[in-house]
This record gives sequence, structure tokens and C-alpha cells, in this order.
Amino acid sequence: MLVRLGFMLLAAALAEPDATTKPVGTGAVFSPPTGFVEAMHKACDGKSGDAFDECFVAQMQRAGASEAAVAFARRTGNQGYLRRFRNDGLVSVAWAEFPFRANENSVCYLVNGLPPMIDVDDLVLLSPAVLERNADWASLAQAHPKLAIFPGDRFHEGAVVATPRPGGGQRFEVEYALVDGCHACARLGVLRLGFDFDGEAKYLGVSVLAVRPTAR
Repeated sequence: MLVRLGFMLLAAALAEPDATTKPVGTGAVFSPPTGFVEAMHKACDGKSGDAFDECFVAQMQRAGASEAAVAFARRTGNQGYLRRFRNDGLVSVAWAEFPFRANENSVCYLVNGLPPMIDVDDLVLLSPAVLERNADWASLAQAHPKLAIFPGDRFHEGAVVATPRPGGGQRFEVEYALVDGCHACARLGVLRLGFDFDGEAKYLGVSVLAVRPTAR
């Protein structure tokens, strides 16, 4: 019932940061110049797997991407680049663009904490038990056995809302679409989650803030 939408394994998400990992900042933002996509396809089409991914990063470098921008792209598996960065304190938000995906091209990461990078759509971090304790979720899931979770807006500034965490630290509130089994299926409601970090930027976990069924 719970759909895993992210790409990071739980073990990787909770790993200690590498000592050489530099914090993400505005210097890692890459703004593709006019004609970048066309040039990239001309250079990289026909390659596959790792060769295509490496070619993509090489084209970023050729287009003037900074060392920090290339380093961020490598942290995405050489598949995306940093489009926007917002400084929210110890932990901040990084909007990445994955140009080769068929869906969900925009991805939001929580960066510079411990662990250093969390994909908000890596729902392996959300325990089914946490969901099931929410009465609104339980009711909706009972009425719709195929209930599934998909990303909400990941492009705009308001995609992730930063707020003080009750008791200290930071909370990042993120919304998800609740659908009847598939990406194009009927919209059943909205799920709102909170990703919590303590005052030292250590990830504490994710909680269900609200489940709002679609009004009928």
C-alpha cells in the first residue's frame, strides 16, 4: 500500500556524512545556458547507463558548471542538477532537476544536516505503522485499498515549508498526493508530513501532520 518513490536506500539515507562532503550552497546552482539540452543530447544520445550519466556531467562542465555544481550532480547519481537553493539555517532545501525522467522531474532534498542529503520522496523513511496510527489515513485506506502516495508540487518555492520544530530545531513540511492506485488515477486527498531535525541538524524522523480527503 505504501509506495516507495525515492531512490535512496534507508541505510544510505541515515549514513554518517563523508568527511570530505562539502555543504550545499548557492554556489552549486547550475543554470543551463541556451541550447544546453540540445548539445547534451547530440553528445550523449547513443550512450547508455553510466556512460550516458558521465556524458551528462561532462556537458555540464563544458557549459560552465562550477565544481560545486558538478559535485552536487554526482550526489544525484549523475542524473540531476541543482536548480535552486534556499538557506533555512543548519538544514536547507535544494531543488534538483532530473531532465531525463518521464515524471517527477523536480526533486526536493533536505541538505547539510545529518545525514547530509534526504530526498523528501524517499518514503522508505516513513513507517507504515506511523501512517496507520492516523485515523483519517486508516479510514481512507479502508475505503480505498489501492491508496497510494505520490509527490505533490516539487517545483515552486512553497513545495517545502520550513518552520521551527516544537521543542527546538527545524521542521520541514511537505505535501503529497493521495491517489487511487496509480499516477493518473483519481485524486483522493492530500498527505502532509513533517521532517524533523534537532538543534544540531540531526534527522529525528518523519511524522504525519495531516491527512485531508478530497471534498466530495
